[in-house]
Amino acid sequence: MLEHTKKKEIEIAYFGLLEEYHNKKLGSYLLSMAIKKSFENKINRVWLHTCSLDHKNALNNYISRGMNIFKTETVII
Repeated sequence: MLEHTKKKEIEIAYFGLLEEYHNKKLGSYLLSMAIKKSFENKINRVWLHTCSLDHKNALNNYISRGMNIFKTETVII
């Protein structure tokens, strides 16, 4: 996690699980703990990036933990 001290924000730069840990509820638990620990440190905002390469349930996990979609963009490589 990256801390943006001046803005009191935490950025989760990379969040994911190895395939052998999928469908074991570990993603929801780990994300919940990361968010909880961030706010215990008096942070105003926790945010992360996601992309189409994430697991099909990743976005639902983020939304279920109280996160909102801030911006979407399409990048052609």
